[in-house]
Amino acid sequence: METKIILPKEFCKMDAIRYVASRYNTTPEKVLEHYFIQTGIVKPGGATEDDYELKPNEVALFHDLGVQPSLIEIQ
Repeated sequence: METKIILPKEFCKMDAIRYVASRYNTTPEKVLEHYFIQTGIVKPGGATEDDYELKPNEVALFHDLGVQPSLIEIQ
């Protein structure tokens, strides 16, 4: 089963999300994907997982920014 998250592209352009991504040397898209996995919104689907964990204040920041999928499709 494959999970597809549809998220407004504006989230990837937010300075706060871009800053957090730069802290982990990754892209905004990847850090958002990591956020969804770490918070249990989706289960990891790949063989590799990122070697970092978002700090509680970063998770809270994403939550406060309203980072939520507009649609989750399970295929």
